[in-house]
Amino acid sequence: MRPNLYFALALLAALTSACSGSQKAGERSTPAPGTTENSSVVVDVPALVGRNIDQLRRTLGAPKETREQAIGLEPTAAQMKATRGQDWINTFEQNGTTLVVTFDANNRKVRDIVLLGNDEEQLLRDANLSLTSAEYLVLPVMSPGNSTELIGMRVVARR
Repeated sequence: MRPNLYFALALLAALTSACSGSQKAGERSTPAPGTTENSSVVVDVPALVGRNIDQLRRTLGAPKETREQAIGLEPTAAQMKATRGQDWINTFEQNGTTLVVTFDANNRKVRDIVLLGNDEEQLLRDANLSLTSAEYLVLPVMSPGNSTELIGMRVVARR
């Protein structure tokens, strides 16, 4: 009987430690329209999900990359041949928030949007993101050198 009790306690401890604790029980999954929480939105990322890179550029403005840079706005012919245009990156600055957008240069489809920062709740608030959205996933991006250090939040369309 004691081995079952120890097993149950170990299982309970493992399950509770797996919870990220990123959302509190009383926290709303999305801010109610017209509340003061919406006024703190820096960039409306849900409105960007599902758009192509050209639409994002029209909405967010010119990316930081330029055509003259070695790894610029668009891949060169040699870079297209080497990479097939996949996983090309544009970086945008929007009201103090940095967004790194990965896209396929051939079909222009955005693969993901990464918001840089180390405060999960602030990033979610600034980007108007919900952890329970049916339209997109929100994933933490951890530092390669320190798996406990958050460096951003990745947003990926569900469809």
